[in-house]
Amino acid sequence: MLELLRAQIEKLYQLDFYRRRLAQASLKPADIKSLADFARIPFTSSAEFQAEIRKKPRECSLYNPQVTRINFSPSGEDLYPVYQTAADLERMHQVCARTLRAAGVTSQDLAAITFGYHLFIAGLFYQNQFEYYGAKAIPLGPGESERAVRIINDYEVTVLVSNPTFAMKLAEQGIPSLRTLFVGGEPFTSVEGYPARVKAAFSRPVAIIDSYSMANCMPIARSCQRETGLHIMDEFVYAEVIDPASGQLVAPGEKGELVLTHLHKQAAPLLRYRTGDLTVIEETPCACGRRLTMPKGIIGRTDDMLKVKGVKFWPSQVGTVLRSYPGLFNRYRVQVSSSRGVDSLRLLLEGDPANSALLDGLAERLKTETLVKFNQIEIVEKLAPGPLVVDGRAGRKF
Repeated sequence: MLELLRAQIEKLYQLDFYRRRLAQASLKPADIKSLADFARIPFTSSAEFQAEIRKKPRECSLYNPQVTRINFSPSGEDLYPVYQTAADLERMHQVCARTLRAAGVTSQDLAAITFGYHLFIAGLFYQNQFEYYGAKAIPLGPGESERAVRIINDYEVTVLVSNPTFAMKLAEQGIPSLRTLFVGGEPFTSVEGYPARVKAAFSRPVAIIDSYSMANCMPIARSCQRETGLHIMDEFVYAEVIDPASGQLVAPGEKGELVLTHLHKQAAPLLRYRTGDLTVIEETPCACGRRLTMPKGIIGRTDDMLKVKGVKFWPSQVGTVLRSYPGLFNRYRVQVSSSRGVDSLRLLLEGDPANSALLDGLAERLKTETLVKFNQIEIVEKLAPGPLVVDGRAGRKF
C-alpha cells in the first residue's frame, strides 16, 4: 500500500493543487517513507476540491488532457464535473468486475438498470461494468414501473440494479426470475431491518448487494453474496478513518470520518479527501478475499457533531435509526440543553402518540448506536417547522 501511495503522490505532485497542499506541510514525495509520513499530508475538504474542479478545464489543475468522459453531479443548486480518462474507466471496470464475481454474477446474467442516465454517472457506471464483465445489460432508467416489470419478466432478468424502494415496488408486481439485487441511492445496510424487509418483498430468495460510492470516487465499497458488510476496494482507493474534531486516525473498529485517497486515478484524483461520512471500518477477512469492511455502511454525517454529556454525538445517526421504523415517524427534532453544567438530550417525533409503546425499544436502540442516553423521547401529532437540531447551550440550530 505504501508503494502505491508513494507512486501516486509522485504523480499528484505535478499538479499545482496538490503540490501546494504538500508544501503546506513542508513535504515532498521523497519524504513519504511510511504511512505515518503520509498522515502528515493536509486533508482536502469538499469545498476546496469543488472550488478547483469547477474551474474551466484549461484553468483546472485536476483536469487531464486525456479525459474521455465528463459526467456531472449535483451540488447545491449547481453541477460539478466528474472527469474520467480511458485508463480511469478501465481500472474502474476491472475493480468492479472483481466485485461482480464476488456477488455471484456470471456472464449469463441479464441485468436491468433503473438508475438515471443522461448527465449523471450512476446508470452508465453500472451498465459499463456489467458489459465489461461480460454480462448483459438493459438500460431501463428510472420510473415507469409497469413497463419495467413487463420487460424484466419478458426477458427473464436475473439481476436488478435499483434503489431499494423502487425494487420493492417492482417486487409487488412479481418478478420471479430475479436472483440478485444491487441496491444504492439511499441508506440500506445502515438501517436495521431494512435488508430483511426488502428480501421479504420477493417471492424467492434474492442476494442483495449494497454499494457505497461518490460521484468523484466510484467505486469505494460493495458487499458480496455473503452479505457481511461493505468491503473497501483497497486496490482502488486507500481509506482512513479519523476523529472529525482532531483529524487523528482512530483505531480499527472505532467510529469516525471516512477519508479517501485514489491509488491510480489520472483525472480529478483525490488525496486525503474528507468525505464527511461517518462510518466504522473493521479488519475482518471474508471468504470472498476482502478484509476491510464497513459492517454498517455509512451511519451518519460528521458535519453535525456535538459534544453531549462528554460524548461525541452525531444527530444524523438519529435519522438512520428512525428509518428502522418505516411509516411511523414523519419528522424529528433533537434538542440539547444544559442546567448547572449537566447536559440534557430530548427527542421530539412527529407521529401518532398511540405508538408510545415503541419508545422504550427506540431509546435502547439510540443509546446503543449513539452511546448517549436521551433524557426524554416524546411523540407529538404535529411538529412545528424548524431545524433538525437545536443546541440551546450555544444557540446553534441546523
